[in-house]
Amino acid sequence: MNPVRAHRDVDGRVVEPIALRSTSVLSPRGVTLRSIAIGCLLIPLNAFWIVRLERVMFGPYPSTISLFANVVFALFLLIGLNALLRRFIPRIAFSQGELLAIYTMLAISTGIAGLDGVGILSQMIPHGAWFGATNHWESFLPAFPSWLVVSDRAILRGHFLGNSSFYRPEVLRAFAPPILSWTAFITILLFVAHCINVLVRRQWADRERLTFPIIWLPMEMTEGGAGTAFFRNRLMWAGFAIAALLSLWNGIAFLNPFLPAINVGITDLKPYLVAKPWSAIDWMPVTFYPLAIGLGFLLPLDLLFSCWVFLLFWKAQVVISSAMAWDTTPDFPFIKEQGFGSILGLALFYFWTGRKTYAAIWRNALRPPDPGMQHGPREALSERTALLGIAAGLIGLMLFCRFAGVAWWVAAAFFAIYFPTITVITRIRAELGAPVHDFHFMGPDSMIPRLVSAHGLRESDLAFFTFTFALTRAHRSDTMPIGLEGLQMARLRDLSARRMFLAIMLATVVGSLAAFWAFEHQAYALGASAKFNQGSGHANQAFQRMNTWVTGTLDPHPNGQAATAMAVGVLTTLGLLAIRMRFFGFPLHPLGYAISSSWAIHLVWVPMLIAWVLKGLTMRYGGLRAYRQFLPFFLGLILGDCVMGSLWALVGLALNMRTYNFFGA
Repeated sequence: MNPVRAHRDVDGRVVEPIALRSTSVLSPRGVTLRSIAIGCLLIPLNAFWIVRLERVMFGPYPSTISLFANVVFALFLLIGLNALLRRFIPRIAFSQGELLAIYTMLAISTGIAGLDGVGILSQMIPHGAWFGATNHWESFLPAFPSWLVVSDRAILRGHFLGNSSFYRPEVLRAFAPPILSWTAFITILLFVAHCINVLVRRQWADRERLTFPIIWLPMEMTEGGAGTAFFRNRLMWAGFAIAALLSLWNGIAFLNPFLPAINVGITDLKPYLVAKPWSAIDWMPVTFYPLAIGLGFLLPLDLLFSCWVFLLFWKAQVVISSAMAWDTTPDFPFIKEQGFGSILGLALFYFWTGRKTYAAIWRNALRPPDPGMQHGPREALSERTALLGIAAGLIGLMLFCRFAGVAWWVAAAFFAIYFPTITVITRIRAELGAPVHDFHFMGPDSMIPRLVSAHGLRESDLAFFTFTFALTRAHRSDTMPIGLEGLQMARLRDLSARRMFLAIMLATVVGSLAAFWAFEHQAYALGASAKFNQGSGHANQAFQRMNTWVTGTLDPHPNGQAATAMAVGVLTTLGLLAIRMRFFGFPLHPLGYAISSSWAIHLVWVPMLIAWVLKGLTMRYGGLRAYRQFLPFFLGLILGDCVMGSLWALVGLALNMRTYNFFGA
């Protein structure tokens, strides 16, 4: 293999070239208008499916893991259709670029419609008016702008109780202003995020040679438009068969309880940890998800090791705190604050390591660009256009907040924390492909009141933080990483990055509207309070938090201990980075420290431990050759679990009943 056209990562994996190739010719069948149109047509169906799975059927929860199973399944079906087209009507068969464009658009729409996306905003819009009197929230409900909520209880009756229609004229008139307003906000917010992607892609992909593990499976599946070599690999089919047969058997056992299931889901160790101080560990699930094991095999050994080791580190903190009675201080040992500090430390480090590139970008924006810094025809936007887009987007976001009655410094502080946070998450995906990156309750809406106290904020500011709970409650399904992965796939396959960027933004607009529609359509038919899983629960969390802020239930003074914990997180992260730069091979990775500080790692820590053992043995006794030989097997595990798990989800949708949940709590 030509060394100029390939490189190896820290695990010795051969990675395709990412260096600029200005003489390449763009694929004539790349990101076509046909593929964008098909993506837009499929997005409402996908949004309906996601809302039904995650809000009505109690799982599975495909949007809670990095690689969305429903999108992999859709891609699998498209590839099957494409095989037929190539055989019988080859002139209309899809190219790889078209399949990747549709995949990216569906992934964007899944993230928006997922458990931590527009569904929470759909709960927020009617929640205050319906539950305000019961919970004695009347004092602060005027702080919520009328154009962002629905206040007519007669209109909302159908939303919560069902047996009604979302398409009545009075209902549509009531919901149109908040839905359109929030769609505009989401579009501007994600436009800024994707402009940031354009600026960091070159630094991360071309200079630092990040490997983007999450895109490996869709790239292999679509190679040549049909992934022929991938689907002819026997090891891949062996992995596929193991995962699919496990899911098939467990699905049958779920429907027929007299059959013994092969439990790969949650086995909670909490009942065995009842004595103090061990009871402080609380939830400690053990799982064996094939999907998570397969994803884990793609990760570097040091990250696999660090994730489960640091999870035990966090558990040790709560055990010691319980033993020493330090947990009498609320929230001690402030794990969320330490995790938030870790995010800040990573943001500082990534900005510092890329400072020369970013300084050059800034200089180019202020003067005629240096020819040596030109990007070439396959970049989505020029650097200057991306910077102007960020500036215009931030102005738009600040105006939105101004009309919502938010203080300018509160809005500025929120976005100054929010964008670095999602940029770090994007970096985590691009560099290491972690299966989870949720960072529950670590957003600026949680941390700013901890630092300055809720007492120093106006009710309109706190109302904004209540709304943004939909953005920051968890980052499991953020779409900024998906956008960067779409641009990187376009780069690797000589596709039009500008069209891919257009596809991403169209998917954002259509996906937001489709997610609102899918939620309200099903809410008015079934009843969000009667038939929905968490039909109002996430909104209730946010409004109850608002109530504690307004009533002063929480300490009205800045929390010095929480601020100290944030500083500890920053310093620990920077310390780990410094040690790794000084001592090659140091096994503890700061990203493991960050990722393991939140909830979702509990679902995958055992699969990551298994993957660490399997990959370690493979690399030790077989080296790179053995790793490359066995890699299709683990990709097959991922694909088999996604396909059969999604088939069970379709069965549940068709029969309107719960079926086997292949992933999620």
